[in-house]
Amino acid sequence: MGFWHTGYAEFHELTGLGDWVYTPPPPVRYVCEHCEASFEELDALRKHRFEQHPVRQPVLLLRGKPIGALSEVLNMPLYETDVEVVDASRCVLNGKPVKPEVLGQRLSALRREFVELELQNQGASTHCKLDFQVADEADLVGVEDAFVRLARERILSIDAIARFNDDCRAFGSAMTYCDGISHYLYGVMAKERSPESGLKREDYPQRYLRSSKELEGFERPLARSIRALVAFHFNHFDDAVQWAPEGALRQAAAAFAGLLQGIPWHFEALTSPKVGDAIAGLLTDQDTLQILDDASHGIVELKVRADELLAHLRRATTGGYDYMKRALLACEALAACNDTQSHLEARRLARELAGKNDTSSWATAMLERLPIP
Repeated sequence: MGFWHTGYAEFHELTGLGDWVYTPPPPVRYVCEHCEASFEELDALRKHRFEQHPVRQPVLLLRGKPIGALSEVLNMPLYETDVEVVDASRCVLNGKPVKPEVLGQRLSALRREFVELELQNQGASTHCKLDFQVADEADLVGVEDAFVRLARERILSIDAIARFNDDCRAFGSAMTYCDGISHYLYGVMAKERSPESGLKREDYPQRYLRSSKELEGFERPLARSIRALVAFHFNHFDDAVQWAPEGALRQAAAAFAGLLQGIPWHFEALTSPKVGDAIAGLLTDQDTLQILDDASHGIVELKVRADELLAHLRRATTGGYDYMKRALLACEALAACNDTQSHLEARRLARELAGKNDTSSWATAMLERLPIP
């Protein structure tokens, strides 16, 4: 109800207050809810909380990987030991409380279900979304058998990939696995400029990235090999070492990773890639096969092939991902030579790579190694 102004107050003095004198209230004190400390300023209380009573955010780890707020797709079944809860005193699974110590048992039983999980402690909470799309083992094996049949033909074509996709239609729970393999194969065709692919060469990075993302949840040798090849191509050498099986790819990735960390190029020759292996040959594009072959040589053999490595470098797309690997190999070979012209060319290549984040440390060390002309 509003106040009606009548004008009466304008002709009468206020009465009834007596000798009362206004005094300001005591200053506000901000009290810490965790202890008896109090502060005049809110910022001081916040600083006290942060320093004296830090709150750790609850964390859900699946196979050692922290799960964030985005929905996590799970294509492979979880084991109880894959699930770890950190700094959470309470768990709520799909609205129902679950003891943290039995959460692994509950999640490991799920196969095709979308769940929401909240982890709580005294001062913080974390919300996770898990999308279980676990493929049947029989379907995964069926997709791999279809890929082996494709590899035995030793021809990568649109028709071959179409037959592979048709063969996999019967394995419904593993279609993400099939799609990840298919996108990689389409990427290989685009990278090698196959006229029948209908793709431009610049389309292949997106195909590679999509393939790696779709295969991320599959702990299968084929999926890991494809992801390792993608990582190696994009010069993520540590990831390639982690995912690649024992052999030429892992050895080459380790050699390149060591080079960028200041470790000299290996002296002895490494294992040569098995070019005759139908599966490895189908997975690995021609440029990568050549790089793996070059990287298998020790520094003594490498310097003998310096002119050949320079020729490979000139054919590579400047600024492309393979260009960096070829430039590193050529520069190492030239630096190992004993003539001034080779050293001048090595210095030019090192300066070219000095401005890039990945190779700046290597380039600085290389320029210091080379004799001043």
